[in-house]
Amino acid sequence: MPNALPLAPTVVDSSVSIARLHGEACFDCGAVGKSLRAAGNVVVRGSTRVWRIFTCGCRRKVAAP
Repeated sequence: MPNALPLAPTVVDSSVSIARLHGEACFDCGAVGKSLRAAGNVVVRGSTRVWRIFTCGCRRKVAAP
């Protein structure tokens, strides 16, 4: 088991779509009809809630399912 600390969530601006924050759409492109997989965590600037985000694979930085 690795001893590395988990990565801190990325901070995003509040203009992010709520569908993207809820994992109902790809965080990067907004696609809703594609298979989505985990892409990390974000925090909306000015908030403390951590959101788990998903992607359709449109970007290379994709976490394994």
